[in-house]
Amino acid sequence: MSRAIGIGLGWLRGGRLSVPMCCLGAMAGYTIYCLVADQWISSRRCQTVEKRRRLRARTVAAREDAFSSEADVDTSKDGDGDDDAAAAQYASLEIGGRFVNPFAGWRDKTLLDFVWWLATRQSGNGLSADQLELEKNLPLVEPRFELLFALSGSQYTQRQQQSCAATSNDECSEGLAIADLNRDSTITATWFGQSTCFVQLEGLNILTDPIFKRRTVFSWLGPERLRPTPCQLSDLPHPDIVLVSHNHFDHLDVDVVKDLGNTVTWYVPLGLREWFVCRGVYKVIEMDWWQECQHVAEGKSFRIISTPTQHWSGRNGFDSNCSLWSSFLVKGANLSVFHCGDTGYCPAFSEVGRKYGPVSLAILPIGSYEPRWYMCHQHINPEDAVLIHRDLGARNSIGVHWGTFMMSDEHYMAPPRDLLQACIKHGLGDSEFIAPKLGKTMVYEST
Repeated sequence: MSRAIGIGLGWLRGGRLSVPMCCLGAMAGYTIYCLVADQWISSRRCQTVEKRRRLRARTVAAREDAFSSEADVDTSKDGDGDDDAAAAQYASLEIGGRFVNPFAGWRDKTLLDFVWWLATRQSGNGLSADQLELEKNLPLVEPRFELLFALSGSQYTQRQQQSCAATSNDECSEGLAIADLNRDSTITATWFGQSTCFVQLEGLNILTDPIFKRRTVFSWLGPERLRPTPCQLSDLPHPDIVLVSHNHFDHLDVDVVKDLGNTVTWYVPLGLREWFVCRGVYKVIEMDWWQECQHVAEGKSFRIISTPTQHWSGRNGFDSNCSLWSSFLVKGANLSVFHCGDTGYCPAFSEVGRKYGPVSLAILPIGSYEPRWYMCHQHINPEDAVLIHRDLGARNSIGVHWGTFMMSDEHYMAPPRDLLQACIKHGLGDSEFIAPKLGKTMVYEST
């Protein structure tokens, strides 16, 4: 890019071309450079993926031959070898300063693909001009503040007591007696739209992919929320950690970053820490796929594990895939929570389930999946989400990333309907995988 711009400026200084012609030449040179670079990266990616596949196949075959040649073999070590082979095949991959997907099923989208989607996409998403219909289909529920503060060990304020008491749908008082809950065997999950959840795992307060603003980019730019957030971040117990799956605007709100700052520990994929540092936030831990960290809170130790997903990253046209994308698994002494972020379906999830499963609760995306020809590599649909639920060995799952910002073509109420059909098709129980109401606090206890 710099060479193309330099040539254009040289011609301009020599008086050989006009300013518009020099700018046009620089743009043309940059475009050609990007096309050539993308083609080179794509070719290298395919070669590396195939090389990894063959290496794993040879490793597995050699191990099977060794086992078959020994009469008394310790098969307990077999799983460790499989884990190492899977980690090698599905390790993060960086080519030419850009992260790429190490999955054979991935396909990069071209500018022509994007233009064709825009030209042919459906509009409206079935949204009605009747606000009452929208409120009925996407009702807001007050979080169970008393429960959340009790399990976090924080003080429950009078304002929150009044807010909960004023809730007309009795969501605050349903079901469980707070005094009977054991914090060490309880998970709560409260969804606030898109992939933003406040999760409590054995007393650890976790915030995922935070965005509380009205639009994705600025107050005047980006898709607008269909419904407001059920409450503000300041109304909740203070998070201990924040999990950021990738840096897209609808998964990382700069205002939340400024508000929380260094009062929490941020767990982010490779290449993203510098973005936080530029905003004065230093309590940030970058993680590569399959990497583990220990987080200690109130004398308890939690394992934070970064696991692979099939997606991409970028906040503008110049930082595409400069940082990695990731899912996260948080394991306590008894329970575990999986935060997926955005992904297409890929074989890495079965490896995660085999190595770390079963998972107590999985937070999986179920929206932004139409048209499939364009979205399938980067966003799963509800049936794919059910397959991931099974791959992880998840006891329970909740469906997120729908009903918030419309950035695809499906009807805005299609995700929960398609999820229900997928659960029936694959024989899941009624409450095993649900699409929760906005703001409703779900409670899961270990048995």
